[in-house]
Amino acid sequence: MQNLKSLKSCPYAEKCYRRNPIHFGEFSHPHLDRIYEDGLDKQTNSYSIPPELLENSELILQQLKLLEKLFPKTKANKKKEENPVLISENNSVFLPEKCSKIPLSGASTSATAACGKASSDSNVSKKQKMMHNIKDYIPVIVEKGQMAKKLEAAAPYNVFLTAITDSKLTHHEPLSVTFQDESLGEIESSVQINFMVDIGWLLGHYYFAGILLVYRMQLVNVRKLIGFKSCRHTSLLVLYGDETPELKSISQHKPNVTAIKVTMPTPFSTSHTKMMLFAYKDGSMRVIVSTANLYEDDWHNRTQGIWMSPRLASLPEGVDTKAGDSITNFRQDLMLYLVEYKISKLQPWIARIRKADFSSINVFFIGSVPGGHREGPRGHPWGHARVSSLLQKHCAPVDEKIPIVCQSSSIGSLGANVQAWVQHDFLNSLRQDCMPLGVRQFPVFKMIYPSFGNVSRSHDGMLGGGCLPYSKSTNDKQPWLKLHLHQWSSKMRHRSQAMPHIKSYARYDLQAQCVYWFLLSSANLSKAAWGAFNKNVNIQSSLRIYNYEAGVLFLPRFVIGEDTFPLGAVRDDVPPFPLPYDVPLTRYGPDDTPFLMDYLHA
Repeated sequence: MQNLKSLKSCPYAEKCYRRNPIHFGEFSHPHLDRIYEDGLDKQTNSYSIPPELLENSELILQQLKLLEKLFPKTKANKKKEENPVLISENNSVFLPEKCSKIPLSGASTSATAACGKASSDSNVSKKQKMMHNIKDYIPVIVEKGQMAKKLEAAAPYNVFLTAITDSKLTHHEPLSVTFQDESLGEIESSVQINFMVDIGWLLGHYYFAGILLVYRMQLVNVRKLIGFKSCRHTSLLVLYGDETPELKSISQHKPNVTAIKVTMPTPFSTSHTKMMLFAYKDGSMRVIVSTANLYEDDWHNRTQGIWMSPRLASLPEGVDTKAGDSITNFRQDLMLYLVEYKISKLQPWIARIRKADFSSINVFFIGSVPGGHREGPRGHPWGHARVSSLLQKHCAPVDEKIPIVCQSSSIGSLGANVQAWVQHDFLNSLRQDCMPLGVRQFPVFKMIYPSFGNVSRSHDGMLGGGCLPYSKSTNDKQPWLKLHLHQWSSKMRHRSQAMPHIKSYARYDLQAQCVYWFLLSSANLSKAAWGAFNKNVNIQSSLRIYNYEAGVLFLPRFVIGEDTFPLGAVRDDVPPFPLPYDVPLTRYGPDDTPFLMDYLHA
């Protein structure tokens, strides 16, 4: 079929596990195309899958179903006519039998295409058009209008995990979400700050969520698409770290989308933050901090964390702009962070934030920005040293025996032993509380990182480790780390088989069933993300950070007015803090090894 043969080949070939129609509209998969072209077996009325692919037969059948929907075998196919996807105003998807190859203004051509009605002498009628619901194209969705209710019910923590495609129990879990919908507000403009962005995927989800451009289509000329009747424009600013041709050229096709690559000071730096800013037409706004990149795989079968602010109203005219910040100074810290990008397009957003009422926010903003940073009047401004400053002021006393639990999707080069950076820098910051440090032992360091066995048993098999870029070369330099490693397990949240791309740091007491603090962040356990103090005693101490990162710190005194969060059960009508993993933790056994990215290249 010509429309399949004209597509670029998927780089993953037979290892591709995707089930998103946008991907299959962009890339061909020769092994699937051959099966699809051969058609159903006349005796079994099913597809004949070659023996070498039988191991993944269930996945292949699901992918073939997608090809049936995207490239139906109709007369139009036999005439080698295109059959792109068209998103209509009511968020359904049309697959017209005939259409022109004109891209829809305002949408990625990978996700949507504009097409007119067939000419009057064609045999295409309205009844012949195939309409598919959004659920045929996005495996897991929150029913429209439900996000606002979920957010209200999630108080006081406002922290969620993303729904897992292959874990049905997560689809209706109160603290599971996918992309947001219009119940959270009518979007006027938005900002997406992220490392990896598939702009076609993102714009597709904006359409389905009713956020971006919604057209009521009106064909003026059958052969030339001249215009649309009634369209609503909302602007989107994308700051990204990983360059793609689509991001570089999106503004040419879509003037109200601006994509800017974040300039980094060194080749070793990464713009790794995952944050969303939404401005609503009533003058209010919202901040979302996430661990997920903006592309299909990260929202499919991977465990991701999301914190969502309340709706932040605009301050009344004439009110001192110093008013309206939260007791955690979230607004001030967020503005200082955005200024560090030195991007003029962010200035209107900084001005809007300054005029918004952030007083309802109960968490601290924790950022990392590239550079060397010294302690100032407000303490350390960034990285793990910022966490230290806050814990010293606001964390209830913690027994030194209570461990610090770290969990991330990658691990950096941490040094020759646990003392080199983990204890000297990182744990030294995270062990602080409001009592003078004095002479104390370092707390036990525990690290949750998926083992080879965790990944091999995941929903996507070995490919589930695609979000775990820890290399053999780095692991070989730090054999001591295995003594601190623990398995990924999330049975209580139905995500043991959904590999974690979430990053979290916490201190909790299992015996007392309480949590002293919890930190959700884009930052992996690495010097680049959190910073390392210089070792030169002859100069003033400074923290060297390479990455942009963003996270939120939950401290009980600001969230529930107590010294600790309840763990595991409700305490005095306060819900337990929703940890993303099971406790107690399970240590690596003698034969366990951390999953290494090299396994995927073997």
